Amino acid sequence: MSYDDAFCNNVIMWGDFMRPGLDLSERQYEEVTDQARLHKVLEGCLDDYNTSSSGTMSLVFFQEAVHHISRISRILRLPRGNALLVGVGGSGKQSLTRFAAHMGGFSLFQIELTRGYGQAEFREDLKKAGVEGKPVVFLLPDSKIVSEGFLEDVNNMLNSGEVPGMFGADEKDAIVSDVRDWVAARGLNAGREGCWTAFIDRVRDNLHIVLAMSPVGDAFRARCREFPSLINCTTIDWFNAWPAEALASVSAKFLDGTDLGGPEVSKALAGMCVELHTSVEEASTRFYAQLRRRFYTTPKSYLDMISLYLQLLAVKREELRQARDRLLNGLRKLQETNSLVEAMRTELAALQPVLAAKAEATAELLGRVDRDQAEAEKVKAVVEFEEADVKRMQQATQAMADEAQADLDEALPALEAALDSLKALNKARPRPNDIVEIKSFPKPPPLVQMTLEAVCILKQEKPDWDTAKRILGEGNFMRSLEEFDKDSIPDGVIKKLRRYIDDPTYTPESVAKQSKAAMSLCMWTRAMDVYNRVAKVVEPKRQKLRQAQEQLASANAALAAKQAALREVVERVEGLRRQLAETQAEQKHLNEQAWPEKADLTRKRLERAGKLTSGLADEGVRWGATAAAIEESARLLVGDVFLAAGCIAYLGAFTGAFREDLMRRWVEGCQARGIPVSGDCTLRGTLASAVEVREWVLAGLPSDGVSVDNAILATRAKRWPLMIDPQGQANGWVRALEARSGLRVVKPGDANFLRSLESCIRVGNPVLIEDVGESLDPALEPVLARAVFKQGGRMMIRLGDADVDYDAGFRLYLTTKLANPHYLPEVCIKVTLINFTVTMKVMTGGSGDAAFTGST
Repeated sequence: MSYDDAFCNNVIMWGDFMRPGLDLSERQYEEVTDQARLHKVLEGCLDDYNTSSSGTMSLVFFQEAVHHISRISRILRLPRGNALLVGVGGSGKQSLTRFAAHMGGFSLFQIELTRGYGQAEFREDLKKAGVEGKPVVFLLPDSKIVSEGFLEDVNNMLNSGEVPGMFGADEKDAIVSDVRDWVAARGLNAGREGCWTAFIDRVRDNLHIVLAMSPVGDAFRARCREFPSLINCTTIDWFNAWPAEALASVSAKFLDGTDLGGPEVSKALAGMCVELHTSVEEASTRFYAQLRRRFYTTPKSYLDMISLYLQLLAVKREELRQARDRLLNGLRKLQETNSLVEAMRTELAALQPVLAAKAEATAELLGRVDRDQAEAEKVKAVVEFEEADVKRMQQATQAMADEAQADLDEALPALEAALDSLKALNKARPRPNDIVEIKSFPKPPPLVQMTLEAVCILKQEKPDWDTAKRILGEGNFMRSLEEFDKDSIPDGVIKKLRRYIDDPTYTPESVAKQSKAAMSLCMWTRAMDVYNRVAKVVEPKRQKLRQAQEQLASANAALAAKQAALREVVERVEGLRRQLAETQAEQKHLNEQAWPEKADLTRKRLERAGKLTSGLADEGVRWGATAAAIEESARLLVGDVFLAAGCIAYLGAFTGAFREDLMRRWVEGCQARGIPVSGDCTLRGTLASAVEVREWVLAGLPSDGVSVDNAILATRAKRWPLMIDPQGQANGWVRALEARSGLRVVKPGDANFLRSLESCIRVGNPVLIEDVGESLDPALEPVLARAVFKQGGRMMIRLGDADVDYDAGFRLYLTTKLANPHYLPEVCIKVTLINFTVTMKVMTGGSGDAAFTGST
């Protein structure tokens, strides 16, 4: 057995036996010595981790990964075991540390950077990590070391177990008080200094510091020189580049279960993944040698490439499937139409006699309806004319009645007032009998005399006092006045009465001064005069109204007879129409009834089918050829989408010449391995549509191939794009492209940088961060990693120390004006580097002119 196998087989698994809170001496371990069992144990721990943690990991336990898990596990098992993991970003340092901590039952702690996070906040986090007395793994990657003071405190923790000045006197007293019982139970010195020393020892035993650092650049060397405890007090584990076997095993696992055209193609594609990764590493070396530009490839890029490939392959296959199905459905419908045309012709011929007879009957019935309808229209015109005459007569009669009634309304109030006075005659004065009062006059006053004479005249008696007394003495005198026939007063009587009425002294008010009883009689005589005067005007009008009403009744009777005749004609027409509707419905039923009796529908279908088949005869051939081409394209998608995913994952930082060289090499590699791929495979041809490219060009994107590829990288990559843009082309293109979406443009140094970013994440507005340097704000890490999680049905992201709602429409763009920035691997794994630098390309084969294009 080799050294590596022996080392691997000695990996330690704690499982449920290593519970937080137990002393190291109380922990139980299980040693695994069988290679096959080891992988089963690790797979079981991974399933347990993914079940119990909010975030999931998809690890492949190839030999190198198992070695690192073993080393980290052993380090954490040891009291005061601390580790320094050295490797480029994306090589798995943090993931394997989390996994090893979970296997050992440790809780893992990491600091969360916020705006203004500094030394004080770091020390508060150190207190949380160390003072609880539980086994804790403190994972500190170099991306979160925003101040060298952090490392100074870590250096002190590794060296002596405490940070000078971190606890105040009152805090120390509280800690000593809390641990005194624990110290005494172990038989140790329970004095103040003894308790503090025991506390420090317990912290050192339970707190395991794991530093994850990258060796690229000068920072790591400087930190190792400045803080020697990082080397002296830790166990160093170097994460080297993944070997080809590890890369192949990872790609094989992720591609397993995907339909790629057979196991041979899957195996060849897994090997081609390794070829892509290694070829980019070689190209990166040449890239630096020729252009002095740095670009790093990491295992994280490799994993992202495979993940992106599977995602794009599913999307493109679905697009082609839909396009193919549309064409095949069209061809199938066209074939069905051709096969039905002859059957339609036969059915139409069979139904022609039936339809002809029904059409003849319908036409005859329609003629009868038209004739009767014409007769009904004539009758209707006569009736409408007479209705208009009758209506005019009704209006004139009503006007005459209204006029007579108005005259009556003038006379009747006076008459009613006089009658009311007569009824109240015995109540007007307190004496027992008013009439007796008048009769008692031996010689009545002049106005009373005039009143009684006027009464005698109306009753057609002699107008003197003796006659008046006689009339007054009659028992029914008052009733005779009330029931007086006021409509039959002779004209001579009225003429005599008028002499009294015209006398200005003959008024009820004047008479009342001489006799209140005579006042009512005066009012009665004057009322008879008014009524007679009005009645003479009203009576002729009444007679004329009676005549008009008789004429109106006669006209209404004649009109009713004609209306009855009209109704009869209309009913006859309606009956014919119903018969016609029934006949037409029967004819329509013959046309539209179930197959094969629908003749009219069959005729229409036959006409449309003829036009369709003749017009689409050539299209059918083209559809068939296009469907076959789509089938072939679907077969070639396996390789085309694979190379497109490789371009997105690896080629963004390269110039055009390097991209073309690598693409040509990849196409040849796929063809040599038997992977289906187009000979002229390009990123633009695989992932971009002409409409989308046109929109980009209208937004200011140069139309050359490299610039279009850059746009595809910016919109299709799984990581947010960081565009190297010294000439400002990418900046202007993004501003124009996202202007309608509410783009916010910010700079890293803005005072409200994080607040603006948080607002855009909430509402889904795109953000452009311009003028970034060679390092990115650590507070951006959750956004760059797209660390989105679901909480109560809402998509959230932790930004700083707050959870923020995450809108799926949010987009982030980063640009830098640096012409040749040196981005370390830690940055390269978080963003998609895209080189938008404009360079000059010499056009060969012609006049030797030069043209400016994208990164060529």
